[in-house]
Formats: sequence, C-alpha cells, structure tokens
Amino acid sequence: MNCTKLTSILLLVAIMITPSLAQKDADDTVTIVYQCDFADPKRVHLLLNTLNNVVKHYQTNFVDFEVNLVALGPCLQYVMKDFKDTRFMKKPYIDKGGPTGAGTASRLKILQQQAGDSLEIYACGNTMQNNNVKPEQIADNVKITPSGIIKIVERQKEGYAYIKIK
Repeated sequence: MNCTKLTSILLLVAIMITPSLAQKDADDTVTIVYQCDFADPKRVHLLLNTLNNVVKHYQTNFVDFEVNLVALGPCLQYVMKDFKDTRFMKKPYIDKGGPTGAGTASRLKILQQQAGDSLEIYACGNTMQNNNVKPEQIADNVKITPSGIIKIVERQKEGYAYIKIK
C-alpha cells in the first residue's frame, strides 16, 4: 500500500471518528445542587470555597458541569441587593470580610462570572414572601423559584449531587 492510500484511509477514519468524539451525552455533564439555608458567614464562605473549587476543577479538566445554588431561609440575604422594608438587614459581611476581604456579594458575583451559564443561583419565593422581599430586591444574576426546597428536590430527582455545608 503506498503512502497516499494510507494517508487517505487514515484521514477518512479520522473524519468518521471526530464527530463522535466531539459529541457528549447529557449524562457526561456533572450536575450539582447546593442548599444554602443558613446565615452564618463562615459557613457561607466555606460553601463559596467549595463552589469555587468545583468550578476551577471542572473548567481546568474541560468537563461540562452545571451547578445550582439555592438560597432559602436566612441564606436569602446573601443574594439580595436591597434590604429596605424587608425582615432582613444588610450585614457587614455581605460587602466586607471573608478570605478575600470583599465579602460574600463580591465572591458570588466573581463565581458567576467565572462559571458563566454553568452556575445558576436561585432565590426561594416562599422565603421572599415571608420576609417582605420583592423580586427587584434580589440580585440581578439570581433567578426566583417558587419554593427553594422543591427546586432542590426536583434537582435531586434529576440526578444532581446534593451538597449542604454543615
């Protein structure tokens, strides 16, 4: 077999194999749901540290991932931009403190920028209603779900790994 025929055959095989390598099953995507239902800033920073590690790991290893962070109960305050007339008060740790000194709001925003569409943050509509929080008081990058706990249950039924920081 001459070199030209061998090259042609190898090229044909490469063309046939490439599409199958380029296509990934939806099952190849790592899916994770984080539950945040606490106010303790140390726990929130730990949650953000683990979330940062997840984003870096999967991006570095070119693995598709989807992470949901669901804020309910006292954790809702971490995804708010305005506290006026609500049952939450703006705490200093939202804008200051933590490992970077920039507070939790800045860390969440940076994580969202790094992860892009692979990170979705949800605010619990029930918690909002119970604490007089209006949709416009939620950070712009946060989606509202009618019930945070139901969002978590639905994600778990869809096969998402469940993470809660203790």
